Amino acid sequence: MTALKQKELVFISHATPEDNDFTLWISTRLKLMGYQVWSDVTQLFGGEKWWEDIEQAIDEYSCKFVLVITRHSLSKPGVQREVELALAAEISHDLKNFIIPIIIDDSSFVGLPFGLSERNIISFSQGWGPALGRLVERLCRDGVPTGAVSGDLGRKLSELSTPIMRIEKQSDLVISNWVEVTSLPAFLNFLRIPGDPKSWSKYFTDQSYPWFEWGGMLVSFAESESFEKCLPDYLGVTSDLRLDLSDVLKKRERNHEAFLRGEVIKKMNYLIAEAWNLKMRSHGLHRYELSSGKVAWFFPDNEDFNGFKSFADVFGVARKKKVIGFSAKNNVFWHYAIELKAQYGPHAKVCLIPHVVFTEDGRNPLNDKNKMHRLRRGFCKNWWNDRWRDLLLLYMFMLSEGNDTIDLPVGANQFLKLVSRPDLFESEVSLIDTSVPVTLIEAVDDIDFDVKIEVDEG
Repeated sequence: MTALKQKELVFISHATPEDNDFTLWISTRLKLMGYQVWSDVTQLFGGEKWWEDIEQAIDEYSCKFVLVITRHSLSKPGVQREVELALAAEISHDLKNFIIPIIIDDSSFVGLPFGLSERNIISFSQGWGPALGRLVERLCRDGVPTGAVSGDLGRKLSELSTPIMRIEKQSDLVISNWVEVTSLPAFLNFLRIPGDPKSWSKYFTDQSYPWFEWGGMLVSFAESESFEKCLPDYLGVTSDLRLDLSDVLKKRERNHEAFLRGEVIKKMNYLIAEAWNLKMRSHGLHRYELSSGKVAWFFPDNEDFNGFKSFADVFGVARKKKVIGFSAKNNVFWHYAIELKAQYGPHAKVCLIPHVVFTEDGRNPLNDKNKMHRLRRGFCKNWWNDRWRDLLLLYMFMLSEGNDTIDLPVGANQFLKLVSRPDLFESEVSLIDTSVPVTLIEAVDDIDFDVKIEVDEG
């Protein structure tokens, strides 16, 4: 960070991925003129690789905030957050002309939020070249410093402009992170229990079925008997309502029934996610709470889960891989983890979101969130799609113990059934990777070698 003095950075805020091409173009031109530039599409330009905290980059190091305005950019939550940070920095540091709005399409200049229409806006709609000249004139007039141009910048630009993927007209199998829900209970049960609902949790801490409180009632797929056995003798459970899910979940007109359907789907998604969480805990997996409050589950380091495990890849070929490993370079364990997001809709499915969790003891996630973030960015930078794909297949194979489904208990003799392999699609085109593979010297410290098992079909 010492190579970059305070207030020399030109921060470019834009919609991702819609405006990536323009942002790459303008970032490279400004960098060729010697400006220090931050944009998330120019990771090879030096300087910006130090910025892991956007708030710090805008508040402490940026002398100009260039806002790329299009029809969709100002509706992006990320852009809105960056503009709010820039407005706060402009006021707190008394920066004149800090925010420079530029419009690159036919968006209207009138009525822009954040008071942007009152600023001197540069339009790129009539040509990028002349408009860039006006932007540079503004930077020069305001004394934005420039430095020496990197000697290998030409090579870096060439690397950016050379596509590493090409499309070919040949069929290919595409694996998704969607898993089909093949079986759901028929009813949602609304149960009444005497006393304060806040006291229910102490009775059901070891309950293996998901539930939630709604309007003073306990709601679950499970019947009343499943909860009654957990209560003291002086408390009883009475059934208030059984909601027929096949009826409620049918498509309705936009009326009170449609509202009810939407609320029921939200609650069902919660129950599905909770059923997954209970299953993971009973299976011996450890939890990692994400910044969003959601939970990802990972296999701990023990003899049941560590080492190479067999699974069938997307083509049915037997392979071996690890969902846990140890990095001698970083002196930490890495664990492949999954967060489940339930998406009940026209086709009931769940979405499996991958994560990597780091531990020092093989069991408990690092307490230092910043260290966790740095490790994830550095350690996983050379994990390509095929590795993520195979880790997902192995993870699900281990959970299902080789079965076709993963059964999540939701009541006595009631199960949510998930297909144990993610959905496959056949694409008419293929993406061919033309990049140079990571060398053994670069990756040997942390590489998880893939083992293909030759099967004698005779």
